[in-house]
Amino acid sequence: MPSIIRTLLTSLTIAAVISVFSSRTSAQEAPAIAKHTRWVTSLAFSNDGAILASAGGESLQYRPGDVKLWDPKTGALIASLEGGHPTNVWSVAISTDAKTLITSGYDGKVVVWDLGMKKPKATLDKHKSWCRSVAITADGKYFATAGEDGNVVIWETEGTKEFKTIKAHEAAVYDLAFSPDGTTLATCSTDKLGKLWNVADGAEKGKLEGHGDAVWAITYSKDGSKIATCGADRKVRVFDAAGKEQFAMEGHKDWVSNVAFSPDGNWLATSSHDRTVKLWNLAEKKEAHSFGPYKSTVWAVAFSPDGTLLATGSHSDSIKIWNVATKMELFPAPAAPATAEVKKEEPKKEEPKKEEKKPEEKK
Repeated sequence: MPSIIRTLLTSLTIAAVISVFSSRTSAQEAPAIAKHTRWVTSLAFSNDGAILASAGGESLQYRPGDVKLWDPKTGALIASLEGGHPTNVWSVAISTDAKTLITSGYDGKVVVWDLGMKKPKATLDKHKSWCRSVAITADGKYFATAGEDGNVVIWETEGTKEFKTIKAHEAAVYDLAFSPDGTTLATCSTDKLGKLWNVADGAEKGKLEGHGDAVWAITYSKDGSKIATCGADRKVRVFDAAGKEQFAMEGHKDWVSNVAFSPDGNWLATSSHDRTVKLWNLAEKKEAHSFGPYKSTVWAVAFSPDGTLLATGSHSDSIKIWNVATKMELFPAPAAPATAEVKKEEPKKEEPKKEEKKPEEKK
């Protein structure tokens, strides 16, 4: 063999070895959050920004769900909370003092966790079908859970006692949120409405109207002056605290699954079935930036308490954390080795109507 060919083959072999070694080293050095591959359907930051809680799984019904705690600054896994949910976990909320975490699942179970012990301290079976959302008051006195049967349950956190059950909607309740002062509970439903409820007596205080299809998410601004909703009509709507619509924004090409205010109230983040996350300038009432495209539906968005980070949860891309100022991803997933592609099954797109069938679960 001519010496030039031997030299060339030797060089190619060395390059290949270096490439493989570099790829493995990169994957090993990537933080745990970058290597997380399961569904992420809900996210919540602790009030001090030290914890990012994620909820999800890899099958709606047939495999245990995930509840994980992450360090959003380093991407390290703080803890996996085990033994809570036999099905996908759909929602997560953290108390202001970071001592209690509430989660809800596809099977209707609601689990109250002791974050200090990293263990469940109560499991509630009030909801007999999908529990889509949980929320906690800022003072930690109450939490609320949303049912597919149209019922909303308000609980006393101390002792996990039922405080009040409200027949909030005639269709599935998809999301709920407490006002910052804890006196009002906002809910939204597949009946195309948002509603406001007096926490003390369960009386209805107002309706948020305007959506032409199911309302998927509802949230308050930190100062309580604004409420935002989004839904299957692909629109994002902003209301005042009394429920009067201020304006609507369009830009997503498919159902809008989640919405969050920045801590200063100047921005909204939304996630969508169109595989994007959008940042909206509320002063200008228009889209300011689009993150993506992701590989599949994005389910969740959450701002860090200081507003510098935006966390997103999706089916295929799990968790991504973005620097809001630079629009750069903090912990990109490591490059996958060159192997035959195996397509990961995504839940079928669910038509958000109570009377229709739920998405087909992965077996």
